[in-house]
Amino acid sequence: MSYYKVLSKPNGVRTRNYKGLYRYQPFPKNDKNKHFIELWQRYCEHYENDEENMGITTELTIEELVEFAELSTRILKEDYEVIFFSEMCECPHQSDYYGIDVTGFGGYSMVGENFFRDSDKKGDGAHNLYDILNRHFRPKLNSYGLFNSVKDADSFLEVLNELADFVENEIWRIVHIFRVIAP
Repeated sequence: MSYYKVLSKPNGVRTRNYKGLYRYQPFPKNDKNKHFIELWQRYCEHYENDEENMGITTELTIEELVEFAELSTRILKEDYEVIFFSEMCECPHQSDYYGIDVTGFGGYSMVGENFFRDSDKKGDGAHNLYDILNRHFRPKLNSYGLFNSVKDADSFLEVLNELADFVENEIWRIVHIFRVIAP
């Protein structure tokens, strides 16, 4: 599995520096720039909607994806970048390595959500467990809010799978995140 996305700021409100998959994708506010709309439509058209293929296929060339990211930044007035993600730790393009994310379908990430949501009731068993897990895993994140070590990501994945009754029902996977540098 190797895919691309064009992403900006995090979806989760708790993680400002997070550079994983759980971030916003471009969405046009009007149709004034026809080329931007055409690229956006092609980008959406090739989005895979099944659990085995979450992300953008290679139907758009890397040059088109970079152009789409640049147009998105200019038109939407927010920084967008082309992200390559894969279960393998290698990128076919010149890139910066951000780290390792643990994601579900479509890129939803408990890492991007700052791990586990806090329980509403302080002092209950769930809140105490989440607090312990957060204190254990947060220090293992890099400056991009991602794991540097596959071992740490695997450990986190094991915890998610063990707590399946208490966290979002997802098929969690480990993916390496790269920011593609314009060709």
